Amino acid sequence: MRLSELSERGGASVATVKYYLREGLLPPGTPVTARQSEYGEEHVRRLRLVRALLTVGGMTIQQARDVLAVADDPAFGRHERIGIAQYMLGPQISPPDPADPERALWDEVFAEMRGLLTEMGWQVYDEAPALAALTRAVLTLRTLGYRGGADHIRRYADVMHPIAAEEYTVIEECPVLEEAMEAAVAYTVLYEPILLALRRLAHEDVSARLHRIPPPQETPLSSP
Repeated sequence: MRLSELSERGGASVATVKYYLREGLLPPGTPVTARQSEYGEEHVRRLRLVRALLTVGGMTIQQARDVLAVADDPAFGRHERIGIAQYMLGPQISPPDPADPERALWDEVFAEMRGLLTEMGWQVYDEAPALAALTRAVLTLRTLGYRGGADHIRRYADVMHPIAAEEYTVIEECPVLEEAMEAAVAYTVLYEPILLALRRLAHEDVSARLHRIPPPQETPLSSP
């Protein structure tokens, strides 16, 4: 296919596709003339992945390059290749400086959360950005005097794991690596607002039931 067809099928303007080619995010096509090249299905898949990383994932060009470098490296397995895309999505939270008075408490909470995950049998790396984010969230909760004990966090984890398992069932149905990585980015970024919205709606429902609020009356459909 020509560049115009690649642009149409990949959902990006011709100018954007040319920019991705210049930045090395897309591999060059096969030259057919001095000014034209042919592109294949692998370019369509890669273009969709690049758009997911940059547009959905909000990555920088360099972060996208890093993800694609791992994706193209045969030394890494499918788990690592999909994982690097999720790791780059952020948030990227660093522990306090060793001289910071908060560092001792950070290390304590990090070790507690790490131990909780190990106890539950979760296979995650210490370097996982989400583990640092969990540590920061729990640390903030405790600092402000809210509930943030390991047993409390475990109940949330028990609810989240089946959701993640269902999502990865869909991701694993993508036989092509680029499509699986794109799906992982989409589920990570696009579904998080859905989880948050459903949680807040559940709060509203639980509060209404606790305070014995009558259900809202449905508005009947008007007759034509």
